[in-house]
Amino acid sequence: MSEKSEPLKELRAVIQGQLDLLNLTLFVMTEGPVLREGQWLACSLELEQTRATAATAMGAGQSLNTILKNSTERGLAVRDLYPIARSVVEGFINAAFFTTQSVDVSQRALKHRHYAAWKHNNRVIGSGKFMMKLGGANPKATAARLFPEFTGPGKDSWCSLDAPSKISRIGKVVQASGGALLGAYAGIYAVSSEIIHGSVYGMSYFMSAHRGREQTVEALQSGIEEQMVDILSAVSHAASGFIAAFANVHQFGPLVLEEHELFKQLFKATTGDDWVGGGPPDE
Repeated sequence: MSEKSEPLKELRAVIQGQLDLLNLTLFVMTEGPVLREGQWLACSLELEQTRATAATAMGAGQSLNTILKNSTERGLAVRDLYPIARSVVEGFINAAFFTTQSVDVSQRALKHRHYAAWKHNNRVIGSGKFMMKLGGANPKATAARLFPEFTGPGKDSWCSLDAPSKISRIGKVVQASGGALLGAYAGIYAVSSEIIHGSVYGMSYFMSAHRGREQTVEALQSGIEEQMVDILSAVSHAASGFIAAFANVHQFGPLVLEEHELFKQLFKATTGDDWVGGGPPDE
């Protein structure tokens, strides 16, 4: 057993616990209140917030489960988990963002899905000889008529903020959530971008698992284990960020404490040290 096998085992256990808490939040958002440890947990978000939060959290949870199921992989396929991890991180950032911000953010996101669906089949791709048009004769004019609030410079997206700016706003409401999400973002975002965009560095980063080791299969697999620890750590931080946001916004003590216990296990698995930061900062 390699020295990285134990942290991987511990991280898998943490993520499974987080998936259980995620299922709890999704159930509360979609089905109704739950009695837990003698207290009722009910969703207090506005309807549009609930819809946007549940959709993004469920998607992130699905991808998190995919990573968990493939976390014993020791070959080249580990490289393919980086883009999935990026999806998990961004999904939970958005879910926490909808949870902690005003309802108008969620309302715009829900409206944007209709515009995005229309635009998927009504757009101009490329330029010059290498150009193709989908849909009607003048997609821009039609979009201005059908979706005026998404027409014009800087209005095409449901949100103009980048991921770090969203995290900053989340952290102003729930400090623990912002900290966890920032850790997730720092751990996966840049390298996953390189892999997604097919860069030379994106491939060499994976192969750098050899760095400082003998050029053997065993050395490569040992390095890949370390990369798997990085991936699991990042997605676990992201899950922590969303669950902490939901628990603290609803001021539900049992869920706050359960999430914090899992975070302490996450910290121990990734650093080897015990958490000394005290209790949940937003409790």
